[in-house]
Amino acid sequence: EGGVRAVVMKQYHPTLDSIRFCPQCGAPVRTPPRENYLECSRCGFVLFFNAALAVAVVLRDASGRILLTRRAKEPAKGRLDVPGGFADIFEKPEDAACRELAEECGIVLLPENLDYFYSDVNPYSYRGVAYVSTDLYFSAQVPDFSSARALDESSGIAVMFPQEIDMREVSFDSARNALKHYMARNDIKRH
Repeated sequence: EGGVRAVVMKQYHPTLDSIRFCPQCGAPVRTPPRENYLECSRCGFVLFFNAALAVAVVLRDASGRILLTRRAKEPAKGRLDVPGGFADIFEKPEDAACRELAEECGIVLLPENLDYFYSDVNPYSYRGVAYVSTDLYFSAQVPDFSSARALDESSGIAVMFPQEIDMREVSFDSARNALKHYMARNDIKRH
């Protein structure tokens, strides 16, 4: 009563365009318009397509600098990114964020050291497949970045004060939005 009620329409998942046959029985399938699932008219198999969960960590050192990575692979190869990636099945977001940080930068954190602060959606095209992710952003602080090194999908590490980050160099809209939100939340002014 008295509140605003939002009407959210289901979003068609772009990956559905590439699935032409039922994964269970092999019959041709057609995705219902404006839906996020496919249904086989022969065997009744239903397959839903929802957003993938991705996580990232805005990591700050005692001097106020932020650690970013350079992407080693497409999409956005060579651009700056917040360390993170996709959560595995049955993996809690905080655990995934810590795993990704260790895999990409060699920095080990415990989930209780993370503070959730932002979420966004991200269209993510990889090898011709259109994915959609829900990105959860965490923040954390470490004394320094002496143990940081480029690993896994990172071609390099960039350490800079938030005001020095060229947002045009940041890989994805969701990462840019998260960094801007982080700066506003922590009252960090841009030049």
